[in-house]
Amino acid sequence: MSYNSNPLPPGQGAPPSGYQIGVGAPANQQYLQQQHTPQEASASYAPPPAPGYTQEASDIPPQTQQQYPPPPAQAAQQYPPPPAQHAPENVGLTSQDQQCYPPPPAQQPQDAPLAGHDHHQYDPTPRNTMMTTASGTYPVPAERHSANFGDDDPANPIHYTRDPHKLVAYLVPFPKPSIRGVDSSSIPDRFLIYTPPPPPLSAPKEGEKEDKLHKVQRKWQEEVRAARTSDAKVTSWKGVKSRATKGISYVMSKTTTSNLDFVNRIPGAKADPDKHADDGVAEGDTTKKTVGLEEMVLVYPSSYTASPDQVKAEFINTMMRTKSKAQRDSVIATGLLPVSGAIDLLATVVWPFGGLLEIDGVWAYSSIRGAKTARSVTKRLASSSYSGNIEDQTEEQELAGDQLRLSFTQSPRLEILQRYLVTKCREYDHKHFPSTEVALSEGEVLAAIGWSPSQTGNAQKNWEDEQWETEEVKADLRSTLGKAAKEWDKWCNALAKNPEKALKK
Repeated sequence: MSYNSNPLPPGQGAPPSGYQIGVGAPANQQYLQQQHTPQEASASYAPPPAPGYTQEASDIPPQTQQQYPPPPAQAAQQYPPPPAQHAPENVGLTSQDQQCYPPPPAQQPQDAPLAGHDHHQYDPTPRNTMMTTASGTYPVPAERHSANFGDDDPANPIHYTRDPHKLVAYLVPFPKPSIRGVDSSSIPDRFLIYTPPPPPLSAPKEGEKEDKLHKVQRKWQEEVRAARTSDAKVTSWKGVKSRATKGISYVMSKTTTSNLDFVNRIPGAKADPDKHADDGVAEGDTTKKTVGLEEMVLVYPSSYTASPDQVKAEFINTMMRTKSKAQRDSVIATGLLPVSGAIDLLATVVWPFGGLLEIDGVWAYSSIRGAKTARSVTKRLASSSYSGNIEDQTEEQELAGDQLRLSFTQSPRLEILQRYLVTKCREYDHKHFPSTEVALSEGEVLAAIGWSPSQTGNAQKNWEDEQWETEEVKADLRSTLGKAAKEWDKWCNALAKNPEKALKK
C-alpha cells in the first residue's frame, strides 16, 4: 500500500488514492477540517513583529465598547413612623386591665446544712501553701476527701482494721478460664486471699528496747525507701547502690506466693519485751506471751452464691496447700544458704553489694514462718477450746492453740476487687481470660475496702510518710494480684493436661 507524500487539499486536482483526511471521522470534525486547512490557517495570521519593534497605540485596533443601559432606579421603600411612646396612664383602666405583679420575696437567712451532707463553701481566708519542718520547706498537700459510699456503716466488717486480735481478709474468686477441650463448669472454685500489709515499722521510743529482728526489718525498709526515692545518677556510687537495693527487693517479693504473703501477715502471739531491762528493774523471771489473733473475718463478693460451709472448707484447703508448699520451699531455701553465702563472698571484689544471701535468707524465713502459721491456723480452726491465755503452753499446745473464731460476710464492694483480679488475669493471658472489664486503679480498690494510711500519733509523721505508705500498699496490691493471676493460669494449664494431678496441688 502506497501513501501520497504531497496530498492536495480537497477540491484541487484528483482526490488522493491513499489516506484521506477526515475519512471515518465524525461529521463535525470533517467540517472543521474542510473549512480550516493548514494553508488557510497560516494565511489568516499576521507575521510576527521584527526584533526591536515597539507597539504603537495606533497599531491597536479600536475595540468597540458594549454599551449597557443604566439600571432602573429603585423606589425607596417607605416605612411608617414608629408609634410614639407614652407613659402608662392608669386613667380610665379598670382593675382587670391593670397587670399586677407580686412583690419579690424577702431574702431568708440560709439554713444550716443537714447532718451527714457535705457543703463546701468558699473560705475567703488565704490558705498557707507551704509548710516548714525540721528537714526543710515543702508544699502543703491538697485536702483529702474520703470516698462517699452512701449510708455505709463504719462498723461494717468490710472496712479494714488494724486490730491485732482481729483480722479482716478478702476472698476473691478466680475467674473461670476459657480453655479448649475443658468445660468451665468442671473447674473447681478457688479463691485469692488478700489482706493489706501492715504499716512500716517505726523506731522505738526513747528508753524502749528494740528486738533484733524488728530492727533488721526496720533498717531494710528504710534502705528500700531511700533507694526508691533517690534521684542520684546511675553512674555514681549512690545510684548503683540504689539500683542494687531495688533489684534485691524486687527478687525478694518474687520468692513467695500470693497465699504465702497472706499467711505471713496473720498476727501471732508475741512475747512482751522487758521494757525495764536497762534500768535494772526486772519484771519477771520468764517472758510471757500475750494473746494473738482471736477472730478472723472473711469477706467475699455478694455475687458468689456458695454457702459459708463451702467457703470455710475451701479456705482450710487453701491453708493446707500453702503449708505443704511452704514446707517444701523451706527445705530448698535452707539448703541453698551456704551456696548463696559463698557466691556473695567470692563476688565481693566485683559486686560488693551482695544480694544472694539476703534473698535466700528471706525466702527461707518466709517459708518456715508461713508453714508454721498455716499449721497453727488450721489446728485452731478445728479446736473447740478457748481460754484466752497462752502463757504456760508448750509449742505443741500453742500450735493446737485456742479456738479461732471464723466469721463470713458478703459485701457488694468486693465486686470491685474481683473486677481488678479479672483485669490482672486478662493482662497475663488474654486468650484464657477474654474479658471486657475496664481496668480499675489501685486507689479505687483500696477505697472500696476502706483502707487508709495508719495514724500512729507520732509527732514526726507527716504527709510524706502517708504518701510513701500509700504507694507501698498500691505496689503490693499490683504485685500480689499479679502473682495470683500467674499462678491461677499456670494451674489451669496443668488441669487441662492432667486433671487428677492438678487437683492435688
